[in-house]
Amino acid sequence: MKIIYISAITLLLISYSSRSLWGFDLLPPLVKKDTKITFHVVTDNGKPIKNILLYNWSQKGLDEGSPLYDKSSGTTCSNGVVTLSLPSFLGLCEYGVRNIPGYYSTGGNYQFTNSVGGKWQPWNPNVDVVVKPILNPIPMYAQAVRLSLPAKNTPVGFDLEAGDWIAPYGKGVASDFIFTLADKVPFVDPSQPYDVTNTISFSNKGDGIQSVIAPLNQGSALRLPRYDLEGGYQPTLVQELALNGNKRLNGADGEDQNYIFRVRSILDESGNVKSALYGKISGPILCGAQGYIQFTYYLNPTPNDRNMEFDPSKNLFQNLTDEQQVKAP
Repeated sequence: MKIIYISAITLLLISYSSRSLWGFDLLPPLVKKDTKITFHVVTDNGKPIKNILLYNWSQKGLDEGSPLYDKSSGTTCSNGVVTLSLPSFLGLCEYGVRNIPGYYSTGGNYQFTNSVGGKWQPWNPNVDVVVKPILNPIPMYAQAVRLSLPAKNTPVGFDLEAGDWIAPYGKGVASDFIFTLADKVPFVDPSQPYDVTNTISFSNKGDGIQSVIAPLNQGSALRLPRYDLEGGYQPTLVQELALNGNKRLNGADGEDQNYIFRVRSILDESGNVKSALYGKISGPILCGAQGYIQFTYYLNPTPNDRNMEFDPSKNLFQNLTDEQQVKAP
């Protein structure tokens, strides 16, 4: 069976292009209005970049035989600035930089608020675009994980280098992450009350995790910071999932939630971290009340190296399935 995916914006356009039902006009006809945006393109250290080709496009109507998008493009000047204009039905303009040697792709969107006199407002806003150069991609352990917790109400360790639970549940040895799913009121089905808490903890003093917020579908392909931080790691992360009557409490992460972490820490006599491994989690850590865990992680195998720029062609895991593969840096 062939499955067809239709975006929300496409459905909206279809509704506009099919304005009449049983002879009644449901919506006014779409009218294109002009847009104008001035983009300021810089590197992640704030340096303007010249001669960068930046494009933007706007959704068109679904007139038969016409392409879906109006498009425009331009090249930045020595100050990293380029101004682009095009017509738009809905006032949503997407923009991006692609296939520039030495830089990661980046993209985003800008939604205008209203229109005056055939022009989307605000007229000619300034939009910053951060383009990250490719500096030092390295081999890492990187994997998209979706596993069932092998036990509840008891700590279960996960080995990031093995990509598996520790014995006796898997072939792992080191408990880098420790998951404890405690069900005060066990999950039976989504309609029945339940109260479940997932706690992520660590094996060593100095280990920990901290939050990074980064939009899922905007910005650089290198979404998270280039380097992990030296401090600020918390020893636990708690997610609460519950249904009490008609009120649902879901402590799982939103799509813009990400993390950096430190594991296998060794402290010196003064309690400072002498050696550790660093990594990142791209996207949320999803925990189901019924007992599954889903997250995508990267682990730098070199002690004390905080570089988080992954080379997808040099994954240290071999023989991953398609679902486990990680292709983003």
